[in-house]
Amino acid sequence: MDVETTGFSPARGDRIIEIAIARVLSDGTIEDEFCTLVNPQGRDVGPTFVHHITNEHVRNAPTFSEIADEVLRRLSGTVVVAHNAQFEERFLDSELGLTGITGAQFPALCTMQLAQQVMSAPNYKLGTIAREFGIAIPDAHAALGDVRATAKILPQLLTVNGSPLAYPLEPYTHVGSGSSSMVSLVTRAASLRKGTEGWMTNLVSRLPMNGNAISDNVGFVYFESLTSALEDGRILGDEAKELARIAGQAGLGSSQVQDLNSQFLESLREAALADDILTAGELGHLARASAALGLPNYFDDLNPSDAPAPSADEKNPEPKKRRRRCGNCGEIGHYRPTCPKLS
Repeated sequence: MDVETTGFSPARGDRIIEIAIARVLSDGTIEDEFCTLVNPQGRDVGPTFVHHITNEHVRNAPTFSEIADEVLRRLSGTVVVAHNAQFEERFLDSELGLTGITGAQFPALCTMQLAQQVMSAPNYKLGTIAREFGIAIPDAHAALGDVRATAKILPQLLTVNGSPLAYPLEPYTHVGSGSSSMVSLVTRAASLRKGTEGWMTNLVSRLPMNGNAISDNVGFVYFESLTSALEDGRILGDEAKELARIAGQAGLGSSQVQDLNSQFLESLREAALADDILTAGELGHLARASAALGLPNYFDDLNPSDAPAPSADEKNPEPKKRRRRCGNCGEIGHYRPTCPKLS
């Protein structure tokens, strides 16, 4: 677990403005992620130069009281791992108290304290320990980025420690509120950059695994922005940031953005094949769009209708067959509109 906050002291009124929780196996494998910005209810977000969160970012974010039940549900039955766990504990206790929840206790493991016990380092900040193990943190001081880094250093520290760890408390068991209402999250793709893999691949990697369901309006706005961005067959920095803003304010996760991108590419496929003729130029346009979305092989099942005929010198040329491949499930034989898994 990791939180970003308005300051250092909940006793002086500082609040949580972002929280990330990942369910992690002992080998560091992340099974599930939860992350959202949090509205501090009138409190200024504080040092934006550190966490890069602005008051505008959190304006439409849920309050902590709105996500408290979900946070406790995700911490139920676990050992809570955090780097500088006392910091997270103080803020979690304070926010739960403001919500009217008291007495929740969790077995916890502080990776900072464990690192101090088992290794020598210039200091024991998360970034320093990560570098000692050769682990990069591309989005440091974002709650999700720090959670992912903590998940990577955890098995390394446990290996160095060698001995099994004991905890004075049994895992917390949460009894839910009984409310079935879904809270609308607000996510963000922090420290967005092109890198070596491109803007869209970077954007998707910065989001949590899952987020809010895609509404029709969000889909429309996202497609409009994506259509404009891909007019020249590529995504530029400002265009990627606008797509990230749309996705974040809609509370989308990486799976939702990938689904929207696949839907967009399927719409391009349908348009290109509407006349049952696929020119080399059209296929090139499709290939550029899919590459820009981080899916360079997406249209590998297509061949141009106007491909040159084999020369007379070619013996028994193998005909290239167009094999339908679904943009939803990836299976051969149908396209997304007729995918049985979407029925």
